[in-house]
Amino acid sequence: MTAPTTQWARQADLTDRTVLVVGGSGGVGEGVVRKLVADGARVVATGRHQSRLQGLAERIHSPRLSTERLDALDPELDEQVVALAREVGPFDGVVVSVASTVPQQPDGLLSLSDAEWDAQRLVPDLTSIFRLYRALVPQLRGSGALIQLNGFSADLPIPGNGGNSIAAAAAKSLTRTVAAELASSGPRVYGVVMGMVRTRARQLAGIDDPRWLDGTDIGAHVAELIAGTSRLNDLDLHYFIDKALGPQATPPAQ
Repeated sequence: MTAPTTQWARQADLTDRTVLVVGGSGGVGEGVVRKLVADGARVVATGRHQSRLQGLAERIHSPRLSTERLDALDPELDEQVVALAREVGPFDGVVVSVASTVPQQPDGLLSLSDAEWDAQRLVPDLTSIFRLYRALVPQLRGSGALIQLNGFSADLPIPGNGGNSIAAAAAKSLTRTVAAELASSGPRVYGVVMGMVRTRARQLAGIDDPRWLDGTDIGAHVAELIAGTSRLNDLDLHYFIDKALGPQATPPAQ
């Protein structure tokens, strides 16, 4: 188990906990996986691309990390999840860190043709998250936690890139609805709206700012939620925008 990465983080001991990270080979997901493994969890990282999963395993190189190829739109998703849960045991935590690149709309949303609107892939992307929830919630312990990582575009209109805002806002609403429906029976469900995150891909592209969040910061909050030690444990929606302030119950002033 590692010490907290920031002043706001509490100690989280995830020894003997099993956590599934969907999108674990992505930029944010990798930081989350790294932190969960460091805190003692057995982590299964999934993604659509085997080569990226292999690279993740090589970089982290831990006996507590395994990888599994998983596609949310695969017709056999439910069966794959059941088989995975049977192999590793019920999950104590599931982290959903998936997002697609939505084409920009330089002339605004209302300039789009029907075909260009369909190309935004809003329905397939939301369907991916819905199918993951439907498949994964039954494999979570009643005391476990489902955590969806989302972007701040869920709350902000982005002229010229409204598709991202619409997709993020829809995912936020979906997550909160599932949280409300499961409130009396478990597992716990959380949406975490994040600010800018430093990722390996951005750094390789020369895009970086030390004031941004690190993936391991997100992982520290995820670990607290799974362990049940977060001060926000009773709230279904959290905002993690400022690295120093840590996760908050309300969005920062805009």
